[in-house]
Amino acid sequence: MAWEYKIVYFGLDTLDEDDYEERLHERVHMLNELGSGGWELITFLSHRTADKLDKYHAVFKRPATG
Repeated sequence: MAWEYKIVYFGLDTLDEDDYEERLHERVHMLNELGSGGWELITFLSHRTADKLDKYHAVFKRPATG
């Protein structure tokens, strides 16, 4: 079976930011939208950058549509 892959890259700054909750909600909504579109989350990786920000990579797959 052939697969399609999608990598989503995003960041969230520290909890001290005023709009942290809103941005977090937007990211969760985006991930849910991908899931409802047939994309299966296969890995979620986080890392801290040199400037102390948290960055994330979400990798999705779904059967190729042909």
